Amino acid sequence: MQYELVTLTSKGQLTLPKEYRDKLLLDKGSRLSVAVKGDVLMLKKVYEVEPLAEGDPIWDMVGVFEDGFGADGVSEVHDAFIAEGEVAGCKKPW
Repeated sequence: MQYELVTLTSKGQLTLPKEYRDKLLLDKGSRLSVAVKGDVLMLKKVYEVEPLAEGDPIWDMVGVFEDGFGADGVSEVHDAFIAEGEVAGCKKPW
């Protein structure tokens, strides 16, 4: 991993090396999240996401699992189905 030395200004600002800005497609107004782990300062690019529009087709999926199983129930039924095949020693045709 390559490291670059940067200097903190009296206002607590620093300049990210151009190579890193270019690599992450950072420009004026780009946002970064900041975290500290021990004595390590971590920066991560924040990607802006637009909320789903009211007319987005994904909203048609809301309520699909309201058949008594729910999303968790579907997973449990599927796991049980797979385990049943393993216990019986047979392979499913898929």
